[in-house]
Amino acid sequence: MNKKKVISSVSKIYAKALYDVVKTENTEVSVMKQLDDICQIFENSNDLKILANNTSIAKETKNDVFDDLFKEKINKSLLNFIKVLNDKNRLSELMSINEAYKTLLDTELNKKTVEIISATEVDTKVKSKIIKSLEKKLNAEIIPVWNIDKTLIAGLVYKFDDYIIDTSLRAKLENLSKNILR
Repeated sequence: MNKKKVISSVSKIYAKALYDVVKTENTEVSVMKQLDDICQIFENSNDLKILANNTSIAKETKNDVFDDLFKEKINKSLLNFIKVLNDKNRLSELMSINEAYKTLLDTELNKKTVEIISATEVDTKVKSKIIKSLEKKLNAEIIPVWNIDKTLIAGLVYKFDDYIIDTSLRAKLENLSKNILR
């Protein structure tokens, strides 16, 4: 979570369309897992990348390959969605659509990913207390992403949505220094 992934407007539109279709089937969560798997397959297969990006290969041929690879293995609506992306020359947006879909699903399920940065490794019991406190304050299920930044000295930094809450000793010393220099 160190790098904030940029999600295009087009990806959000496609993700919402996919979500709306699979929601009627009550398969939103399983489709998210399948979409993740498909993104991994695309990411790890040079042949599939070449196929997806090669404009000299007919779209029908690509769709046949997708049928061979995924039919009977993934949700039918998801397979049709991949074919639509192919037909609209939007396969390059697949990773971004996946991120947009996850964000949409997390919002619908009232889940919030929070990056929690500490100076050292945090004890399991303390982690549990922090998560419970965050869940209470944010009124959402927390998906924690724990990271270590040795420059913090002590304390924690929380990053979620567009917020950064810095309770670290480093931040407090910097604020104190600014106030003294005024």
